[in-house]
Amino acid sequence: MQRKFLLSSIILLLVSLVSFAQTGSIKGTLTDAKTNEAMLGTAVRVEGTQIGTQTDLQGNFELARVPAGVHTVIFSFVGYTNKVISNVRVEAGKTTVINTSIAEANTTLDAVVVRGTKNKGTEVSVITEIKKIEQIAVGISAQQIQKTQDRDASAVVRRVPGVSIQDDRFVIVRGLNERYNTVMLNDAITPSTEVDTKAFSFDLIPSSAIDRMLIFKSGSADLPGEFGGGVIKIYTKTIPDGNTITAGFSLGHRSNTTFQTATTYKGSGTDFLGFDSGLRSLPSSLPSTGTILAGANTQPVIDAFKALPTYFNQSSLSVLPDFRGNIGLTRRFAVGNVELATINSLNYSFTHQRTPNIEFYRYAYNENAGTKASEKEFAYNDNAYSENVRVGAMSNWALIINPANKIEFRNLFNQLGSKETVLRNGYNNNNIELQNYSMTYEQKSIYSGQLSGTHELSDITKLTWTGGYGYTNRQEPDNRRFTSSRTLGSNDPFTINIQQSQSPTLQQAARFYSSLTENVISGRVDVEHKIGKADAAENEFIKLRAGTYLEKKDRSFAARWFGIVNANNVGDAVLTQSPAQFFNPANLSPTGLFYNEGTGYEDAYKARNELYAGYVNAYIPLTPKFNVSLGVRAEQNRQQLVTLKRGSGEKLNVDRPLLSWLPSATFSYKLNEKNQIRAAFSQTVNRPEFRELAPFPYYDFNFDVTRVGNAALKTATISNYDLRYEFYPSEGEVISIAGFYKQFTNPIEARILNAGSGIAFGVGNAEKAFSRGFELEMRKSLKGLTGSSVVDNLTLLLNASIIDSDVKTGFSGQSSDSRFLQGQSPYLINAGIYYNDTDRDFSANILYNVVGSRIFLVGDGVVFPTVYEMPRNVIDLNLTKGFGKHIEVKVGIQDLLNQPFRFYNDTNNDKTINTSQDDVFRKFKRGTTSTIGVNYKF
Repeated sequence: MQRKFLLSSIILLLVSLVSFAQTGSIKGTLTDAKTNEAMLGTAVRVEGTQIGTQTDLQGNFELARVPAGVHTVIFSFVGYTNKVISNVRVEAGKTTVINTSIAEANTTLDAVVVRGTKNKGTEVSVITEIKKIEQIAVGISAQQIQKTQDRDASAVVRRVPGVSIQDDRFVIVRGLNERYNTVMLNDAITPSTEVDTKAFSFDLIPSSAIDRMLIFKSGSADLPGEFGGGVIKIYTKTIPDGNTITAGFSLGHRSNTTFQTATTYKGSGTDFLGFDSGLRSLPSSLPSTGTILAGANTQPVIDAFKALPTYFNQSSLSVLPDFRGNIGLTRRFAVGNVELATINSLNYSFTHQRTPNIEFYRYAYNENAGTKASEKEFAYNDNAYSENVRVGAMSNWALIINPANKIEFRNLFNQLGSKETVLRNGYNNNNIELQNYSMTYEQKSIYSGQLSGTHELSDITKLTWTGGYGYTNRQEPDNRRFTSSRTLGSNDPFTINIQQSQSPTLQQAARFYSSLTENVISGRVDVEHKIGKADAAENEFIKLRAGTYLEKKDRSFAARWFGIVNANNVGDAVLTQSPAQFFNPANLSPTGLFYNEGTGYEDAYKARNELYAGYVNAYIPLTPKFNVSLGVRAEQNRQQLVTLKRGSGEKLNVDRPLLSWLPSATFSYKLNEKNQIRAAFSQTVNRPEFRELAPFPYYDFNFDVTRVGNAALKTATISNYDLRYEFYPSEGEVISIAGFYKQFTNPIEARILNAGSGIAFGVGNAEKAFSRGFELEMRKSLKGLTGSSVVDNLTLLLNASIIDSDVKTGFSGQSSDSRFLQGQSPYLINAGIYYNDTDRDFSANILYNVVGSRIFLVGDGVVFPTVYEMPRNVIDLNLTKGFGKHIEVKVGIQDLLNQPFRFYNDTNNDKTINTSQDDVFRKFKRGTTSTIGVNYKF
């Protein structure tokens, strides 16, 4: 009833807001064509109107309340030839940017034609947008992205204040881990791309497709209510500057990998396209689970398993350089009285990662737990090699009906394939030497599409709408793993470990298959209506906003797995054979080895999430300098998951309806044109992901652990408080200082579980937590600081955050002493120096990034200690040089220092890591990558 009333009220409000006029604005910078110095006092006017102004000391100008349409802008100054710019398109409620020059009267000028579509992808436009946004936000432009040479969104977002990347894919905002972020692609919420965690993989979006990226750190009624770190909005390009065809490629060399010898296994003939040809797929002719369990040792069942692809087919190869290629096509053309624009791109990458000498240890507290002394359970050394393929396609279209009405259709598709081989050597505390193997393949098909419209119903009423569809299909076909052992220090042959019963295990001679399909349908409608005098400035209008959002998400997951068993007690003559001999199908027989099914009741689940939301918001300018934005959002969310309990097969039905009222308020005080202060409050939530609720156990070979869900997991609530001072020295520059405080109830954390005979990774709710911190952001040009042209071309970037957190009450079995929130970093630093010489078409930058130590997994406080991820200093170098109008060459070095990834146990439980006293959990290096690429523009 509440939901129907809420939606009805919003619809009535949307229908009631109608008006008729349309205006926008024109702004920019004017310089002397000869000296490139700013032009002061130049008259600027819109031909045929009374609208005009003069340029200021920096040559800047702004023409407000320009009627929507196509205009001619005229610049005039005594002693100079009038500069006439025609075909300037002004869209209602938007700003058209013109940066141009004017020449002395004895100079003859060619005609200049400028398209008037607002370019939001420049540094100036992004900072201008951030300045005007009512929430506390940061961002990065396509122009900055081009300078960094970042390949995808995961690398791009590292440049944003208070943001870091985990595992090269997942974004962490304000030190909070990925689960506390909501990602929106073109204003539609993206689904989680991972099965085991709530996270969006940012490496799916190529940097060339990004128009701009904004990160909202304070809440608002028009933003999704589920976040704690930030709402990350990624906008892909839709409207190009003109008609182009581009093509490019790059080659990459990784120090640990390229031209080195690696171990791999034979895959299918289409692996290079990111998907398996069907070679690894589970045959439809394979007997059913019931048939296998009833007669695993019968000849028909054994023959079916003999027909599966070869289990062990490893070989060595010399690793080739990484390859990346791209093709782009943009067009703008008239169709009758409307304009159609399109941006299309196709990206392909085939990269390699060899990671030798991965140190991996597990420690547990001994019986003398009071001293927190630890004992080593095992010590592993892994050698891993993976081949990663991505085929990405983007096709975005925009129909510009008139300056006040635009419809956009965006499409992004990614096909990803990853083949990994891991050889593990080591020993355990029973004096057993181990040699284990893993051969896996994962493929993903991910599509995201949005159809949206922007309609300036009048000068004071704006309507936007978006319909979205998302599809994810993830397959793990025929992932194989097995273990072998012998007495430590002996020269005996290794014995393949398998069960001497009819019950297989996921670790020993197993084959695992899984399939996940998820469909997401979403829609939203937003309206904004202004109240004020017709001649009022933009910031003097009262703005009333309302909107509604709905999302339906359906997921289906199923896994099936099998393992070789030794119920017939086959002797060492077979068990000590080499892997290639042991896995020969000839060893399978009713009286010898045979496969049995290990699939359990819990190895499948179906899930649905329905979200209905509505909001109202008001922006109220209390004085010319002081304004407030107030709003409330209501979210009715229902999570449902159906599976079966392990062992009993009893139905487990999770049904979580929850209505959340989420108020928000932002206060802004404008000291002057360059300085302002903001304060904000918002209430938000953090919901469990499907996989986190499902009890399905998944064996993770790399961490030698079983991952499990928690059906009792609760939704977390978060109170967010923010205060920020902003200084804008000039266009494209910003300096800000911010403080924030967050209060969590039932925060969800990753934890280690004592599973009796082993260890598991899971999730759980702590009771309460707090997070507080300070942020500094600086983006400053050095132009004019000295007389040097080199210094004039430099721009400095600095982002730094210092954060503290406390979990006041942890999980069951832990003491109540405070500790850091899991995944929370105590500090983040991003810094960069950019050099851009437009006259020589040359740019260069050096970038630095570091993230403070953070809890990777919360220990159980009894048997297993807490695990911390340690800081890594990362330096990237990039050079770009243009040759003529068509060729661009890029050279880059990523992770120049190649510092190791380090994970440590807090062995003495003092909540800090001392590398001389605490024990290593995991340690490895990925290598420095050097790339060279060429782009050609036709």
